[in-house]
Amino acid sequence: MFSSPEASACRALPVHVTGAADPTPGEPVVATHRVTYSDRLKVFIGEYEDVDSFLRPLRRLDGRQRYALDLTVLPEPMPATEITAAVSAARGTRALWCAGSAEAMTVQLRQTVDHVSRRYTLGMPGSRLGLPTVYLPHGDDDTYVYADEVFTAESAAEIFRSFFLEGTVPASLQHREIID
Repeated sequence: MFSSPEASACRALPVHVTGAADPTPGEPVVATHRVTYSDRLKVFIGEYEDVDSFLRPLRRLDGRQRYALDLTVLPEPMPATEITAAVSAARGTRALWCAGSAEAMTVQLRQTVDHVSRRYTLGMPGSRLGLPTVYLPHGDDDTYVYADEVFTAESAAEIFRSFFLEGTVPASLQHREIID
């Protein structure tokens, strides 16, 4: 999945959601989101995506070669056949990103409000005193977060599921803004 021949690959996956109506045979998949794996492989997904499939790539994160998953909302739903290089490369105004390993990862929300992009590290409720001390390597980078901002693949999958289906993250999560 992450080998170099796939580094520039882009594809749309028609995967069925349990309980969703079947897509019309012969019709192109309507993509609503772009999933980028470790800044390389891009896959476009739509309403027929099996949201449980988020868990599989999250479980494969090792913090080195497989280190990140980014779920970006497309500007508008579009047939996969109409996705251009510009759409594929666009940053997007709302995205959920995680980095690290399956055992310890950070999850961040990015959204643009009034033409200003803001990033938030998500975590469980609690106080944030002092500097973050939990080290999370990912690829050639690293991040420090607080202990209650560390997620496992299983807990992150629930956050991704909520973002994909509802466009929001669970209200129980605390948002800590990241200032670049």
